[in-house]
Amino acid sequence: MRNLFLSTIVIVALLSAEFVEARLEVCNDTDLVLMVVVGYDTINQRTVTEGWWRVYPGMCEVPVDVALLKGSYFVHAESNPRSTMPDDAFTWGEEKPLCVKLSDFRIPNGNECGDDAIAVPFNQIEKNWRNLNKVEISHSNRSYENQFRTQVAGIQRMLSIIGYDVGDIDGVIGEKTAEALNEIGVGNNTFGFDFDKMFPLLEKIIAEQQKLDN
Repeated sequence: MRNLFLSTIVIVALLSAEFVEARLEVCNDTDLVLMVVVGYDTINQRTVTEGWWRVYPGMCEVPVDVALLKGSYFVHAESNPRSTMPDDAFTWGEEKPLCVKLSDFRIPNGNECGDDAIAVPFNQIEKNWRNLNKVEISHSNRSYENQFRTQVAGIQRMLSIIGYDVGDIDGVIGEKTAEALNEIGVGNNTFGFDFDKMFPLLEKIIAEQQKLDN
C-alpha cells in the first residue's frame, strides 16, 4: 500500500512538472524591441487576448502565466515604434485574426472586437507538453550567431537611432560601440554591458529625443 502511495506521488509530481513547463515562452531573435500580444483558448471555447509585453533583442519572456491542458496559444508581435526607425518596422503573425487594443489590455473574447479594439494577425503555436512551449521570433532579412550577438545588435541599432556612429550593426562590440556604451553608462550610472538596464535606458533616451523633435 505504501509503494502504491509513493507511486501516486511520483506520477502527480511528474504531471505537475509538465504542467508548469507547458507555459509559453517568447524569444526575440531580432535586433528590434518587440511588443508582444498572446492569445490562449479557454474552457468556454473563447480565446483570451492579452498584451502588450516588451521583449528586448536576444531575450526571452513568459508573457502570461497560463498553462493550457486543451486549446492553443497564439502570438502577435511588432516592433516598438518608439524605438524603431519607420522604414525598419517589423510585424510577426499572419494566420488567425484576433482583437487587440492600443494600450495594455485583456480581452475575454478576442474573436469579437469592440469599438476600441482592432483585429491583427496572430500565429498559432504548437504545444509541446514535454518542454517549455518556446516561440522564437526572427527577422527574415537579419540573423545573428547567438543570443549575445543579437543583444549587441539591438543595442547598436538603438545607439544609431540616438545618433551614435557605431559602424555596421553586426552584433560585434567594436571600438565605436564600446565607446558609445561607456559614454552613456558613465553619464547614467549604468554599466555599459548590463543590457538588462541598458535597453530601458536607451528607450528612455530615444523617447526624450522624440519629445524634443516634436
